[in-house]
Amino acid sequence: VELARQRRISPDMQAGGIATVSNFGIFGMEWGTPIPLPDQTLLLGLGVGKKVPVWDETRKEFVPKTEAQITLSFDHRSIDGGGASRLLKRVIELLQDPTKL
Repeated sequence: VELARQRRISPDMQAGGIATVSNFGIFGMEWGTPIPLPDQTLLLGLGVGKKVPVWDETRKEFVPKTEAQITLSFDHRSIDGGGASRLLKRVIELLQDPTKL
């Protein structure tokens, strides 16, 4: 973790994994189209969180809610769209309720 914070992780240190998470939101980017590293299956991209108005049906008014764009790029040779969609849906569920982690 410390090497990552210092931005000192070499490509060799990233070898052997199947997935990568890229948090481009820390640079203020809302979304991106990340490309998986060679020999990896998928890359999850996280955009910046921002407040947006969301209609609350119970209260009959708009309320502020934090939303962020999440992108999943994957290699179709390893996983199909259905599997990737289920994975992304589960990630979203966990991020919406971190107590499930």
